[in-house]
Amino acid sequence: MRGRSKPPPGSTGPAPGGEHAAIARWINPSRVLPGITVGPGDDCAWLDGFAVSVDTVVEGVHFRFDWSSPEDVGWKAMCAALSDLAASRARPRGALISLSVPASELTDAGLADRLMAGITEASLAYRCPVIGGDVCRTPGPVQISVTVIGDGIGAPLLRSGAGHGDLVQRSGPTGWSALAIKMLQLGETPPARALDAHRRPHPRLDLLDALTPATAAIDISDGLLADAAHIAHASRVAVLLDRDACVSGGPPSDEALSLQGGEDFELIICAPSPLDGFSTIGRIEATERPSLLWSNGAPVPSSGRGWDHGGQH
Repeated sequence: MRGRSKPPPGSTGPAPGGEHAAIARWINPSRVLPGITVGPGDDCAWLDGFAVSVDTVVEGVHFRFDWSSPEDVGWKAMCAALSDLAASRARPRGALISLSVPASELTDAGLADRLMAGITEASLAYRCPVIGGDVCRTPGPVQISVTVIGDGIGAPLLRSGAGHGDLVQRSGPTGWSALAIKMLQLGETPPARALDAHRRPHPRLDLLDALTPATAAIDISDGLLADAAHIAHASRVAVLLDRDACVSGGPPSDEALSLQGGEDFELIICAPSPLDGFSTIGRIEATERPSLLWSNGAPVPSSGRGWDHGGQH
């Protein structure tokens, strides 16, 4: 049994509290039963070739109705879950929806109908039919949980497969959704690109066929640095990132948004060679302890890497 020690600079070890430390306490490998190929801890669990994931969006945490229409919120809820399938190399098969709204909104053309309209629009766009779910009333806040099921394309693509010499690659620029949130909080009007990234994210299911050689992947929902650290921790490697490449294409006014802003729903993947649709932002090196570093070997500070539901924001 290992004792606890202070993580070294750049270490990806979990903080004493927070969302990911809590999840680590709850995961018990002994609970994984026959037929479950991959249990807790990745973007999806895997059951006999099927990838399964659940994602929840909560009013006041993930969205505000004065910033996004109900249709936008429904779209975003569906696409956040679909992004986990993309990161796991699985094609959508179907979705279950759990919707909690005030009883007064369960009327014709009410809030619930408008949320479902956005969910349906996304389900049609990404060929993931809604096959069931649950509806309940709540005094607030509004919550939507989406469980998605996908068909695996080959072996499960996990966070833990990165190896020495792999290239760290990203499917698109990051930070635009975070820019929209920052400007909306200040009462300013974000540029159209930022608003679209916040309200209408697009899971990178279009890149599934390019992922055959990939060794590890994760979707960027917590922030580029935070999610790169998850790969380092799961694969027990050093992830060395090129800062200039990481901020390329992101908001020029604030590079921290590209590095730490969440809800981009792009992919970070690792592969031995460059893949179509991806740009290289770093490399993987073998190490004794998992770490997140800049390309010059300097450690990336463990604080402020991205979103944590149990941490400080």
